[in-house]
Amino acid sequence: MGAISQLLFPSSCLLCNLPGLDICSECRIKIGRNHRNLFISDIPVWAGALYGDGLSELILLAKEKHIAPARNFLAELLVESFMRARNESEVRERVILVPVPSSKSANRTRGYRHAYLLARHMMKNLPPSQKGSVAIQEVLVVNRKVADQTNLNREQREANVQGAYSVTKNSDLAEQADLYLVDDLLTTGSSVREGIRALRQAGLRPAGVLTAGVSPRLFS
Repeated sequence: MGAISQLLFPSSCLLCNLPGLDICSECRIKIGRNHRNLFISDIPVWAGALYGDGLSELILLAKEKHIAPARNFLAELLVESFMRARNESEVRERVILVPVPSSKSANRTRGYRHAYLLARHMMKNLPPSQKGSVAIQEVLVVNRKVADQTNLNREQREANVQGAYSVTKNSDLAEQADLYLVDDLLTTGSSVREGIRALRQAGLRPAGVLTAGVSPRLFS
């Protein structure tokens, strides 16, 4: 059925509509990879690509339109970030991926939890040698109403999410596990910074942050 469906409804690039692939090789190249590291609240961040028009469109398609090929591409970037993190730092055998949560209202509107799905797709794309040691736990929850961050500046984003995350009481976290926050994009770092604060308040320390994209402005 898959081959027949492909003949009847051939794929085209999500970004330029060129027939053949969900994301063509030329558009992949235009999404510049990121090889620089940074720190948020003293926690290392590994990001797969630099934020630009192409990546912006794919994040929108995955986050708001539930388009699987777009989410798969973001998951590829997260895997690249993860492998760099494991190669560039001291690591423990077990890994727990902690999705950065969206508000309850956003989850209801979308009908799915975007960051959690990203983490799941990321796990599917991990090398076989890594899969057995990696798990996902939705440790963080949003504990109050927050506004959509899209049109907020840095200061407004910080105020919007300050104190908004809590750690679930039933979180079963092994002390020997490395915790990695997982998100699609780092623009100002406000959501990740709040996630780190909540984990630390609960006596936990993340090993790092994994994100598909990062704003170049954070390096300036």
